[in-house]
Amino acid sequence: MNYTNRLKYGESLATMMKWSHTTYLRGQYKFSSNYIDKMMERIIKSRDIVGVFASIEKDKRDEHNHVHLLLASKKMLNRYTLSRLAGFNQIGIGNVDKVHNKLGVARYVCKHIGKDFSYHNLLIK
Repeated sequence: MNYTNRLKYGESLATMMKWSHTTYLRGQYKFSSNYIDKMMERIIKSRDIVGVFASIEKDKRDEHNHVHLLLASKKMLNRYTLSRLAGFNQIGIGNVDKVHNKLGVARYVCKHIGKDFSYHNLLIK
């Protein structure tokens, strides 16, 4: 996938849901696609979450990666709430920010889609 296609993917993603929050996760180990899928399934089970998008992005150093999350929620989210929903330590969760520019955030979380190390998934109720 080239840069133009990633931008188009982000544009489509931005219009798909009423995205309300974004954050990133960092851990001591590399995130696997299987781990991310299971975590997303835990998050989407909440009655307050209607959509979740996740993308794995490689860090500059090859031994680590991190995950960008885009969430559509009916309620305000914070690190503690997201930690409880995801089953992930809140220490590894970045600031949970409200989305003010859906297009900009969606493009940002899609910036590495299609590269050989990337993974992404979308769950919607």
